[in-house]
Amino acid sequence: MKGLLRISIVRTTYLSARHRGWIIVFRGTRLQLDRGSHIRMTKGSRLFLGRSHFIGTPCSVNIGRSGCLSIQGDVTIFRGARLIIGQDAQLEIGDQSYINYDSAVTCFKHITIGSNCAISWSTNILDGNAHELVVDGIPRPRAQAVHIGNDVWVGSRAMILAANIGDGAVVGAGSVVTSDVPSNVVVAGNPARIARENISWRI
Repeated sequence: MKGLLRISIVRTTYLSARHRGWIIVFRGTRLQLDRGSHIRMTKGSRLFLGRSHFIGTPCSVNIGRSGCLSIQGDVTIFRGARLIIGQDAQLEIGDQSYINYDSAVTCFKHITIGSNCAISWSTNILDGNAHELVVDGIPRPRAQAVHIGNDVWVGSRAMILAANIGDGAVVGAGSVVTSDVPSNVVVAGNPARIARENISWRI
């Protein structure tokens, strides 16, 4: 009963009907959906926005014009987390994955987070930035797609910038990832390097 009291019934009903899937919006969640933006839900999926935690400011979701948040299965975005999806950009999140409090996902182009992923608190995932970097007279791309595989654990205060993470990998707390990470390894440090191989983990 207490859980129901924390849910915004009006916004939950409206968004679930509009986007044809269960979108459970907890009170205090901040939503901004620009023209042409949408939340794509596969059949039977549920998205929990602003689920209560013992700490955290309100959850914030901002989807720019024609941007898309794609949900496959059950996904939880806890209080304090911030999702920013730019114009024409797409963020995909798989079944049983969650983004913990005070974490930020900033999507300028395309970010994929697989199934059974644990994104710990105060992490930062970006596929680029709003500035153009010119090296030896050659401009670098502002955005580069990020793919986080299945069963990935991203430790607290880690940063993933324009890199791909293999299935079953663990990103150590406070690490800065700027290059691709193989499957089933632990990476740590700044820049992140392989610390352990042939690993597995579970919640």
